[in-house]
Amino acid sequence: MLNLMTVQVGQKLKLRDGRLAEVTSNMGDGIWLEVRFATPDGTFPDDAEGELLHCEEVSGLAGQG
Repeated sequence: MLNLMTVQVGQKLKLRDGRLAEVTSNMGDGIWLEVRFATPDGTFPDDAEGELLHCEEVSGLAGQG
């Protein structure tokens, strides 16, 4: 299990539904992160608005296991 307290801005996450997200802010509570989601081509647009992501939606860091 990923400890959200240690997740840094800029890290990429894989989500349970198969999407990829990039952390834009860590609230530091271990439950919520602000992220932007990857587009279908796998990029993370700079102008994408951040959305809150709950810890239960995260399956792990992207590119690991």
